[in-house]
Amino acid sequence: MVTIRPALAADCAAIADIYGYYVDNTVATFDYEAPSVAAWEAKLSAIEAAGRPFLVAEEIDGAQSSGVLGFAYLGPFRDKRAYERTVEDTIYLRRDAGGRGIGTTLLAALVDAADPQNVRQIIAVIAATGGEASIALHRKNGFAEVGRTPAVGYKFDQWIDCVYLQRSVG
Repeated sequence: MVTIRPALAADCAAIADIYGYYVDNTVATFDYEAPSVAAWEAKLSAIEAAGRPFLVAEEIDGAQSSGVLGFAYLGPFRDKRAYERTVEDTIYLRRDAGGRGIGTTLLAALVDAADPQNVRQIIAVIAATGGEASIALHRKNGFAEVGRTPAVGYKFDQWIDCVYLQRSVG
């Protein structure tokens, strides 16, 4: 059974591993270097301090956990004060966890966990190259496409467009 729960500092090594795969092998993230476990611990603390959710999906079979299958959080969209109630979502699954509905469950739980007093709009910024599943996932969870920015990212010797999707909270 897959359980969605708040992330713990103890999950940060698994989170770093999941994200590191996407940094090294895909254009899903524009990072060139994977953040360290300590950087993930700091990010988790900052998101919690902002009163925003950082969740993990974990598969539990009886009393045994098969570990973190994915994670999602609401981070800052921009650093100017006028944007303080607009957030950007991030969601990644372990590479062997796709196609089981875990992303849908995790993103729905993330949206449900957003406090309308703290979050008004959620923005998803998705690489158009290879991002079809993520775009579909967001649409399934009530996000609408609000724009595209052509050739804004450069990774693996290619220019990548971004798709922006948005949904209101509350």
